[in-house]
Amino acid sequence: MSSHPSIKSIVSSSRIMFGLLPGLGALIVIRMAIHLYRPDIEDSEHRVQDRNIEEMYDCYDFIIVGGGSAGAVLANRLSENPNWNVLLLEAGPDENVLSEVPILFPTLQTSAIDWQFVTERSDQYCVNMVDRRCKWPRGKVLGGSSVLNAMLYIRGNKRDYDNWENMGNPGWGYEDVLPYFIKSEDIRIPEHLNDPYHGTGGPLTVEYFRFEHPITSKILEAATQLGYDVRDVNGEFQTGFTRSQATVRDGLRCSTAKAFLRPVSQRRNLHISLHSLVEKVLIDENNTAYGVKFVKRGQHKIIKASKEVILSAGSIQSPQLLMLSGIGDAQHLKEVGIHPIVNSPGVGRNLQDHVAMGGHSFLFDNPYKNESDYCFNLNTVFSIGSLMDFSLHKTGVMYSMIEAEAMAFVNTKFQDPAEDYPDVQLFIAPTADNMDGGLFGKRANGLTDETYAELYEDILYESSFSVVPLLLRPKSRGYIRLRDSNPYSPPLIYPNYFTEPDDVKVLIEGARIAQALVEQPALKALNARPNSRRNPGCAKHELMSDEHLECQARHHTFTIYHPVGTCAMGPDDDPGAVVDSRLRVYGIKNLRVVDGSIMPTIVSGNTNAPIIMIAEKASDIIKEDWFNIPEDIGAVCPVQNKLKNSESEDPTKIDLISKRLDVFNETANLFPVLSKHIKFDETKSRINNGNEQPAHTIVDKKTPLKTILTANSFTNDVKNPLTDMAPSYSKPYPDVYGYIPPLLPPPPPLPYFPITPDNTYYNTYNQNPIHESVTTYPYNEPIDINTFKINSKFKHRKNKFTKKLPVFPNLNNRFSFINYRPSYEPIPYYETKEEVSPNGQRKCRIWLYYDGIKYEVIL
Repeated sequence: MSSHPSIKSIVSSSRIMFGLLPGLGALIVIRMAIHLYRPDIEDSEHRVQDRNIEEMYDCYDFIIVGGGSAGAVLANRLSENPNWNVLLLEAGPDENVLSEVPILFPTLQTSAIDWQFVTERSDQYCVNMVDRRCKWPRGKVLGGSSVLNAMLYIRGNKRDYDNWENMGNPGWGYEDVLPYFIKSEDIRIPEHLNDPYHGTGGPLTVEYFRFEHPITSKILEAATQLGYDVRDVNGEFQTGFTRSQATVRDGLRCSTAKAFLRPVSQRRNLHISLHSLVEKVLIDENNTAYGVKFVKRGQHKIIKASKEVILSAGSIQSPQLLMLSGIGDAQHLKEVGIHPIVNSPGVGRNLQDHVAMGGHSFLFDNPYKNESDYCFNLNTVFSIGSLMDFSLHKTGVMYSMIEAEAMAFVNTKFQDPAEDYPDVQLFIAPTADNMDGGLFGKRANGLTDETYAELYEDILYESSFSVVPLLLRPKSRGYIRLRDSNPYSPPLIYPNYFTEPDDVKVLIEGARIAQALVEQPALKALNARPNSRRNPGCAKHELMSDEHLECQARHHTFTIYHPVGTCAMGPDDDPGAVVDSRLRVYGIKNLRVVDGSIMPTIVSGNTNAPIIMIAEKASDIIKEDWFNIPEDIGAVCPVQNKLKNSESEDPTKIDLISKRLDVFNETANLFPVLSKHIKFDETKSRINNGNEQPAHTIVDKKTPLKTILTANSFTNDVKNPLTDMAPSYSKPYPDVYGYIPPLLPPPPPLPYFPITPDNTYYNTYNQNPIHESVTTYPYNEPIDINTFKINSKFKHRKNKFTKKLPVFPNLNNRFSFINYRPSYEPIPYYETKEEVSPNGQRKCRIWLYYDGIKYEVIL
């Protein structure tokens, strides 16, 4: 591969760069729309309250390190005992509302709620990634990777768990773990409600994704033509295809924070501390864990645990914390300057992941002649129509999860199909990386500019889908080591993909099954065909040959975000085992590990549901272990601790306008890669006469910039997205509404309703008169602002007309205004334009419209 970028890659990267700020603008628009119209997503009443250091006890019964998929479950279940005080420490913030929107899943990678780990350089895998390193996203947020992941609910295969038990881990067979899957679950898929393999009423909601692209049903039709059943892969049999079951509730992401923490966050015996990074576990001279040292917003703190410290920091950071605390391979610990307490060579070893072959995309001919989308298209998603569908009607494409609307578990020629133990999983996506223009998928996966340009630049936004094969049971093993003794240094990650030749062979066969699927009549009718473009470095091989597929696997290597095994469970005579079957760390008392790192072998499917199961089972194990132990045995917390009132005052409510203005900062800070060093700063506020408008400034820490976001009055040339489908009004908003008070966003034009002689008005969609008197106003007279306050009298009317409010722009007829404010606010949106100066220089101009103000971004 050439070390010099090609012209095509330069053009591609420049195009993507100019799309980043509008991309950020679109995310800000979505965030504002959620704030204005979707209080169910904001869910401010149930959000977890962060505990200040001053409010924490000096000692708790249990300290849980990590509030992710496992830690959130543990915090819920252990705090069920009112006699136990539980502290949950999470290094990240609370989950952002944008994470709940399924379509935004790819944008969360590399965001501020991602640890942004990368593997060490390799010439054997991730060759087409930036610096030949694989990106390994991990959730730095309450809810952990359940906030970043693709929401797929897959339990794995029965034999996975039976194998765990056969390896010397009693109580971990399939019959033992199935009740814990069912305990967590609240299945809402109608055909599975009375299924013995599923549960209802649990904290974790499982549904199908609310929106499905047409191409997905065609792919499932092709699957039946290939001889596979479309079935519940979490039921009796796993082999086959399925519509993806997902951890979503009412179409929105259901993270473990949402499922397990929000409902119980007001328990007096549960404290949750965010932005709290644990530096080490404290171990005394008797090899007993007695507390943790952590830092929160620059303030260091030591807190003790009278019963246990539980590590739920994930498969990367649980072994890292053990090593930082003196538990690990003694020689390695000495090399980085850490005194070894317990020589446990298995810490950080046994690393396994589901590796996938990227770039396996297919083009097809859109059968719709009216230009409607048959697959995902970014240009359509970020549109006013989609935003209105999502915000007002709770429908539409933003409820789609584009990475795997469907999936399959299939057997290659290396696996006996009679065993129902498939060795390859297929992710079926109604899109490929060409469909988002490189704004999000390319960055999330870490593709180089040259790779993206060669594969996708010539086919941007052409109809396409992907069938991504991944290896379910890799033989290769990687490892994690400390970079140094600094707890803030990311560890060294060596996944060692494809060190076992059989892994590549199985993955190649998985790609051939994907090709066979595309050759079925249902997809052939759409002229489905492989993308003929090759990864840089693989062009010399014949398309779809074994050599080409192996080259593609090594160059376009994907993690499926499933690292496990680095604190493996096993019997005490296994030198690689870190914890026993009750998840207690060998050699240290009162210390457990409860997360995906304890898996001795990776499960045959997505790991989030199994990790939740592990935490459910571990909670019962911990309760059993402490059930018969008197409170006065061993170290206990001071009595006065039990008497503290853990209830705190209600957090100060932020006024509505301040919250709206803050979404600029919130969204920009969430996506630092997109916003670089940009931040929005409220430098002025409107004054009482309403003549002065707020100005927003973007401040770049490196280069002084002039004012970038300058507020301008809302003028006639600005289109309102709520009314741009109707003829334009002859007067701008201020003339219609008269006086606009300070700090009140100007409402959109009110709907006009014909007034009948008996003071009734009609809903023109069903022609039913509503017999309530209304106050009428002449068109050109100012309206008293008090008339816009929604009172209880009109609440039912608000609900009735939220979705379809008729607009009558013909001012020659006699129309009147309803005397209440409409049930919707102005939807903010953005606009871009490229200008070319006389000397040929190009400039991108960008505007954001929000709250009646036009903001121009000056680059």
